[in-house]
Amino acid sequence: MNILSLKKSQKGLTIIELLIAIPIATIILVVIMAAFFIQYTNVLAESSRTTLRTSGQALLINLQDELLFTIAYGETLETSLTDPHQPTGGWTNDSSPFETLIINEIALDSTRRDDNRNIIRQLINPCESSGVTSNPVAINNVIYFVEKPTGENFGTLYKRTIVPTYDLCSIDRDTGDPCTPESTTCLGNAKATTCPEGQVGNNDCVAVDQALTENVVDFQITYFAKDNVETAFPSAANKVEIDLTLGDKVYGKDVQAKIKHTIRKIN
Repeated sequence: MNILSLKKSQKGLTIIELLIAIPIATIILVVIMAAFFIQYTNVLAESSRTTLRTSGQALLINLQDELLFTIAYGETLETSLTDPHQPTGGWTNDSSPFETLIINEIALDSTRRDDNRNIIRQLINPCESSGVTSNPVAINNVIYFVEKPTGENFGTLYKRTIVPTYDLCSIDRDTGDPCTPESTTCLGNAKATTCPEGQVGNNDCVAVDQALTENVVDFQITYFAKDNVETAFPSAANKVEIDLTLGDKVYGKDVQAKIKHTIRKIN
């Protein structure tokens, strides 16, 4: 084979062929990259959905103690309690667009899991010289509510605690005798009133409302009375079903996880 023949056999692509091949290769590359990106986005979305579902389940399970041991669910704030930071019109369970869960619980001088806990009572008759049951049980309110600022995609689920401001009776842990909670052995209410950020120190508020999640799409409660009959009156219910929807955005894609939790109160 002579040199001329070798050169002819090694002839490369022409400019026209390159002008055709390069756009085709670019299109194929773009299609492949788009497919990879869609797949990657789907993986991230599913991971986000799993995370939302897991965190939502943990959140609702953490409510279990309060839901189990509530003495009643409420339509409004307990009449003996006050909240200067309540919404306009006061606390109501049928708020919109997100419902509000109002829990009435017996006030204790320690956590519910403390074997040495004692019930706190309202001081009507002298603690030391009157029978324990001569003073009514003190009631705390625990309120779960959602706030969604204008323009935001998701709301924040908060927990607010409201405790009595009236005088209390407790039990002295050293002697077991009734006492006014003014000593280290008569601790008084274990819980304290919370309020919005920036209001701590005003009107007996000592701590900020607890923010439980910032990804709320929906928060609804269904109440059931005796024989599992649905009721519009929380105070008549002995079981609640909480429907919580959490959401997120992954590369502009909406991701949601729906969590449901049902609990029947013991008291």
